[in-house]
Amino acid sequence: MNIICEKPTAEFVTVTPEIAKSWLELNIENRRHRGWWSSALANAIRRGEWIVSHQGIAFSSSGILIDGQHRLHSVVESQTPIKILVTRGLSEDAYKVIDTGMKRTLSDLTGISIRTAEVCRHLARMVHGGSVTTAMECEEIYKCGVGEVAEELQDFCNTSIKIFSAVSVRVGAICLILDGHDKNYIKNLYANLCHQKYKELPPIAESFVRQANDKRINANSKSDLLARSLKVFNPQFENVQKLIITDADCVSANAFCRNIVKNLLAKNEVY
Repeated sequence: MNIICEKPTAEFVTVTPEIAKSWLELNIENRRHRGWWSSALANAIRRGEWIVSHQGIAFSSSGILIDGQHRLHSVVESQTPIKILVTRGLSEDAYKVIDTGMKRTLSDLTGISIRTAEVCRHLARMVHGGSVTTAMECEEIYKCGVGEVAEELQDFCNTSIKIFSAVSVRVGAICLILDGHDKNYIKNLYANLCHQKYKELPPIAESFVRQANDKRINANSKSDLLARSLKVFNPQFENVQKLIITDADCVSANAFCRNIVKNLLAKNEVY
């Protein structure tokens, strides 16, 4: 297939792994390849989530690849052909204006509220693995029941406060509700934490507050915060005086939430 083209042209082409590999040899002056993003795209392609759009592969008039290296790498990695728009004959310096616009957020792509999108992204990473998720993965999480509960919790208490309204805390509360625990108990407890109504907290939540105030909680550890929230919001631990979390608790917390969502996805026939 001739890549050299003096005038700009564009057409949809089915790009096979073999074609993608040959075109990557023309990747001379592109930005640094980010393997994690290629792998994320490859996983999406394998799941059948590739959607044809105006974004694709671009070559300069001399045949140099100036856009689309990650898409090509994902085709090679997934070993799956995709249909994609291929543009040829662009100016040699066209790369300077590629991908310079404002990036769309997950909320922009799905229409899901920002705080609920955070929850769906967090759970999608648990279910599918990796650090990158697609909009489709997050929509699946939203539609399986997570979105409804997340929105209900947000409507009940939309206050943001450090640690107590963190995404890991909300995920813990939501997964316990989805597991059949007392919804009103959990919602009221979450609101009391966010509104700092500490006198209305049960002993386990008081311990949580003390640990936060004493900076004994690693707010950067999502697994640790999730494990704590699963105990704090579980009515069975209501009267426990001291909140203690082990490494095993962190592993179990992730597994618990992952299984809750996987079961919901299976029931909705979207997983």
